[in-house]
Amino acid sequence: MIQSTCDVRPIVIDTDPGIDDALALMLALRSPEVRVDLITTVAGNVSVDQGTDNACRLLALLNRDPWPSLVRGAARPLHQSLQTATHVHDDDGLGGLTRLVRRDGTPRFPLPTTTKGQVGRRAAQRIIERVEAEGANLTIVALGPLTNIAQAIRQAPDTMRRTGHLIIMGGAVGIPGNITPTAEFNIFVDPHAAAIVASSGIRMTWIPLDVTRQTRLTQAFLDQHMTGQNTAQAQAIRQLTRAGLQGRASHVGMPLHDLLAMAVAIDPAVVCCTPLPLHIETQGEHTRGMTVADRRERPHGANAGALVDIALQVDVDRMLSLFAERVLNSGSQTRSTRKPQARIVVVGGANVDLTVQTSTLPQRGETVQGETVHTAFGGKGANQALAAKRAGAQVAFIGKLGEDNYGYDLARFLRQEQIDLSATRKTSALPTGLAFITVDRRGQNQITVASGANADLQPEDLDGLASQLHQSQVLVAQLENPLATIEAALRQAKAAGLITILNPAPAQKLPARMAPLIDYLIPNEVEAALLSGQTIRTSRQAGQAARQLQRVGYRNVVITLGKQGLVYLRDDMPVHVPGLTVQAVDATAAGDTFVGYFACAIAEGQPLAEALALANTAAARSVTQFGAMPSIPLRHQI
Repeated sequence: MIQSTCDVRPIVIDTDPGIDDALALMLALRSPEVRVDLITTVAGNVSVDQGTDNACRLLALLNRDPWPSLVRGAARPLHQSLQTATHVHDDDGLGGLTRLVRRDGTPRFPLPTTTKGQVGRRAAQRIIERVEAEGANLTIVALGPLTNIAQAIRQAPDTMRRTGHLIIMGGAVGIPGNITPTAEFNIFVDPHAAAIVASSGIRMTWIPLDVTRQTRLTQAFLDQHMTGQNTAQAQAIRQLTRAGLQGRASHVGMPLHDLLAMAVAIDPAVVCCTPLPLHIETQGEHTRGMTVADRRERPHGANAGALVDIALQVDVDRMLSLFAERVLNSGSQTRSTRKPQARIVVVGGANVDLTVQTSTLPQRGETVQGETVHTAFGGKGANQALAAKRAGAQVAFIGKLGEDNYGYDLARFLRQEQIDLSATRKTSALPTGLAFITVDRRGQNQITVASGANADLQPEDLDGLASQLHQSQVLVAQLENPLATIEAALRQAKAAGLITILNPAPAQKLPARMAPLIDYLIPNEVEAALLSGQTIRTSRQAGQAARQLQRVGYRNVVITLGKQGLVYLRDDMPVHVPGLTVQAVDATAAGDTFVGYFACAIAEGQPLAEALALANTAAARSVTQFGAMPSIPLRHQI
């Protein structure tokens, strides 16, 4: 969620100004969410002297008055000679920008000669001073080799650990490097500095090539947003990007490595992180500069170190939209229409579903012949998380899995769907939950759940919830976990200012104290009947039950009625939204699809009626497919 302009965060930018550094500086200096207090330069893409000159040119170009403090930093790595990247960024580091001249032969982008801002020295000391002054409020964005940051840690380790957030562009976790087969340039240039930083205990987020290579600028995107602009900044951007785009296929574009790291400082929701132990290889002919992130399910031994956040997923459209809004469109009258990214936290159950189709559902004491057994992933919490993700939200799921093959496979699947599992817990004491589902030919079902690890999610297992709530708008919960845990999650979410949604399934009575914690109660007719004490067979009876539930303290009540649609209250009056006519084959995930899509729409700020219409359509689409998660549709299919 983009922070409001009244909440301006101080930042320090440590940079080796090359092409993408220049674009990152433009983004920072055009974003009201941050205040650039200090820029420190370091040797990397170019020499530190050239990099410092480049920073001066960029500050002059952007008409910054007064300049942020600009301080020259380390001229060489800690323990080895400097290797630059002028083969990528040109000799001047800016794609030849400094060689451009006007018609009279004078430089188009000259090095400022005024005393507008004096360049200081001792970068490490100045970084320490900013941490002393700002403490946990300070964000440091490191766009080059980590020499200056490592020197500051060496000089004042306790002070540097007070840094609020360190964002690092560097490393390659699951893909090849860009300077050697195993190493990314910034880490390769000074691996000893990177090793010091990685083990410092500072709260940090690494932005590796895994995500920056997905974030690309194409010529078509540039033309779309800059046609007709002829300002000095527009001319500079065209020259900078010309060098980056040259020799690349038009549809591939140039990676925006440093720009993504800066975007994370402004809008953390552009990436989704996984906490992992991280180690840096400082030597080896083939491994120097390699970033080793232990991605095993159960790290142990030497690799079981402190965890750091590593971005492994990126919302490319959100990042490019931010860049276009703040930098590419800054010289035009184009107004931004970019909506905040919906971000949702789901606390709930995760199961493996074993589904068998029969001609009719068995009656008491009856045995019926079934067809082939289908194995799929499910659980109400996991289903709703996936539905919200497929609706377009960024989603974090918090639950508990067994340390068994079912649990490992389920976790792997959810990660592949780009759902954040960093706060999900595992246990060896109980197996992963299982659901035994029988579905008849009309799509009606009976479900028996063996809760397993779901029943062991305790309030103390929510230790990762607070950090997820910080960036989210909506929390979703069900009743597949202990009620005390769900109540604790709802209470934390309300305290953090989130909208809360409870799907009270499996059906059970709720204590009156929970009603104020729930913004949207979404039961089906069976659950609503239990909670309201009323019989529900028609939409009219559902409306009466909704009014009764509102009278006892639930702010908003939506009762789903399967193929009959849903009932909700508008101005205290029941409104019936009919169901859509479809050929149903399996209704297993219909309710969960409804809740996930509804949560995404509410997080996007859609009016209640529109959110319900979207959720109703998505749920109807889901019943036309067999299986729980396989039936949940993508947004563009709605």
